[in-house]
Amino acid sequence: MPVPSYVVEISFGSSGYVDVSQYVQSVTIDRGISRVLEDYSAGSLSITFVNNNRVFDPLNTSSPLYSTLYGYTLVQPGGRVRVKANNIVRFTGFIQDWSFTYDQAGLDGKATLTALDEMYRVGNAVFTGGYAWQVESTTDRMRTVLNYNGFGAAEYSEIKTGHTLLGADQWQAGDSVLSYLQQVARSEPGDFYSNASAVMVFKDRSFTNYNWTNSMRYNFVAYPQSLAGTTAPDTTIKDDGEGTYQWVVLGSRATATASQFGGTVFAGGTVAGVIPSEDFIGFSYTNLNPARYANTGNSYVFSGYLRGNSGTYDGSIQLLDSAGGLIASSAISTASAGSAAWTRIGGVLTNSSTSIVAGVGFSFGITQATATTGTTMRGEGFLVEPGTAFTNYFDGGYSPSVSSAGTVYEVAWAGDPYASMSGLLTSTAATASTPAILSFADVNSQATVGGTGIPFTELTIAYGSENLYNQVQVIGVNATAIKNDTTGQSRYGLKTYSQTDNLTTSLTKPSEIAASLLAEWRLPEYRAEDITLALESLTSAQQNLVLAVELRDVVRVCFKPSNSGDVVDKYYQVLGIRGNTDVERDSLTFTLGSLDNAPIRLDSTLLAILNTDTLG
Repeated sequence: MPVPSYVVEISFGSSGYVDVSQYVQSVTIDRGISRVLEDYSAGSLSITFVNNNRVFDPLNTSSPLYSTLYGYTLVQPGGRVRVKANNIVRFTGFIQDWSFTYDQAGLDGKATLTALDEMYRVGNAVFTGGYAWQVESTTDRMRTVLNYNGFGAAEYSEIKTGHTLLGADQWQAGDSVLSYLQQVARSEPGDFYSNASAVMVFKDRSFTNYNWTNSMRYNFVAYPQSLAGTTAPDTTIKDDGEGTYQWVVLGSRATATASQFGGTVFAGGTVAGVIPSEDFIGFSYTNLNPARYANTGNSYVFSGYLRGNSGTYDGSIQLLDSAGGLIASSAISTASAGSAAWTRIGGVLTNSSTSIVAGVGFSFGITQATATTGTTMRGEGFLVEPGTAFTNYFDGGYSPSVSSAGTVYEVAWAGDPYASMSGLLTSTAATASTPAILSFADVNSQATVGGTGIPFTELTIAYGSENLYNQVQVIGVNATAIKNDTTGQSRYGLKTYSQTDNLTTSLTKPSEIAASLLAEWRLPEYRAEDITLALESLTSAQQNLVLAVELRDVVRVCFKPSNSGDVVDKYYQVLGIRGNTDVERDSLTFTLGSLDNAPIRLDSTLLAILNTDTLG
């Protein structure tokens, strides 16, 4: 079979792509990483053209690559290049340099371009400042950052759903966008890279057969952690980064009363009310944060649960301007379900004025004459959420929902636990079609795959400790986790992997990540490290299947070392893709990462296979 049919196109400015395939002498592509836990860097491309007629000479205004319409040549650093093979995109990128060589007679001219993929664009971006004020999933944070820094939605459309929540963050002018996004990817953990079409991709490492849809809810009420175990109300103003919050009326923690949510119950304090000669018993809260409320609409749901009164609970809800003045307010009242029963009080408030909402406030409780004694108020479940309808109670510290195979819940805070706004991420799964998995096999292993294995010409095997870790440490914003495999430590010595910059504010996620990494990397791997294929020896159908393989795809590799013993049959993820093409040969090498030690996942046709996978 001949080598695949290549089309190489270049463009600059407004020119559109121009086909220069007839001049191509060789193409070299290098994308991806060599080890699973590495950060992806920009993929590279090098193309050498025949230049005997000075077609690629930027000084040649007679060249077909010189645009008389625009008044410039397409042979420019900063242009774009696209490479297709059998009409399958293999590389799209940004030209960095052109170089030219000639022999001593000025003949045998060659022009060579070098280019980098979309990671180069992201790597050149720097923050001008900015603040992420809300709790977000890893994928939402990536989209926020890329959009904030001038990238179009089409450039990051393959950033898929992550389940790890990140808290508030601040960026300084000059900070690297790529370094931050790679830190976000490690926090999932997942992989962040450019595909062959110059679209940024983010994938977690679960390898499930699901497409996930994320939805977020926010509770803007902060529960001051310092109150736990105290008896006196804490009415000082707190700073939550971009604003302040204050419990104007809040009593001590009431451990004697059982919570209906498993959270914290407070006993309402008693202070002078707004009505002369009466006291307000209950809970009052204010929160000023212009950046937060200016970005979350004009309608807010207020809610709280009270206990202790047999009559009527009353209060008010307010929308505030940046000075703390009233934009809108509403008095609310709710009949008690009984002094020993929890009763929800709340309402919805909408800003219909031209003022910009910068904060909120509420008071929930009862007003009574100062001479009245013996009433003890209890309260919990305080919530202020963007929207127009109360659906169900939630708060960051109270673990309101239990994850299942099809729905995953993640809870975290913008900053400190309880003493900052919280977010609830709900990830809902829809089953995706099982991806086609290519099988590669040497001549001695074809029977294992029914004789349909795509042949390879070279195979590199590794069995070492470069990815052997029997102690894993993950340090998050609010929690640190260390997981150990003592058996492995006694056998191989202590091998430690530390992730010291995880951005999640969750109290539980660092432990989950550490346990998952330990399960995957606690044993040494016997694995295929690279396989090399000669595309010119494959059928057109096989060529197309191989050329369509992308980074992070799963493949199956079967081989029988020295044609003795059993066939080694394992599944791998593609970490790197390298290609070298000329007019006679087309060599393609896949760098592989083993899935052999990954934990069994019953929601994956890839990782639920029990043949050689490690249980644990």
